[in-house]
Amino acid sequence: PEYYHEWGKVHHVPLAFDSINYEYLEDDNYKFDICYIGGRANNGFNEKIRIMAEHFKELTKLDLKCGIFINKDLTHEQENKILYNSKIAINLHDEYQRQLGTDINERTFKSLGLTGFLISDYVEYMNGIFPEVPLAAHPLEMKSLVLEYIDKDLAEEKEKNRKNILENHTYISRAKLLESL
Repeated sequence: PEYYHEWGKVHHVPLAFDSINYEYLEDDNYKFDICYIGGRANNGFNEKIRIMAEHFKELTKLDLKCGIFINKDLTHEQENKILYNSKIAINLHDEYQRQLGTDINERTFKSLGLTGFLISDYVEYMNGIFPEVPLAAHPLEMKSLVLEYIDKDLAEEKEKNRKNILENHTYISRAKLLESL
């Protein structure tokens, strides 16, 4: 932060959804109440494992069908089917993303583009780009949000979110944004 004032005007272009390589593939074998697909990325602080353990410890206590896939080497098709057929996607960020609040991961866009409904840990940037996404400041709050939404009919919300992603948050739209800068 002490150097930001020297940068001048900074354009921020967030990640996006790969709308070309993902499809809506229905398959009852891949239906989960909640799902998470990610890796144990170690940015040198080994913090992601702790974050995932804290959250999934609480979520797996629920009487729900959980599809939690960490470093499982899923095929593209499996990932696609899990995300599309699950009711709620869960998103977790690295600690630096939580602290800085200026960056969100690609899982955000992939989850909204396929699952259509996302509950995420709290990252300040989410409030501006996706204000309708429920955010949890800690694992117990995420558990509470899952319980709040799991029995709701989310079909309308899912379609609205998928449409928003396809219209505004694809890599094609990001390339057009970069061209305009």
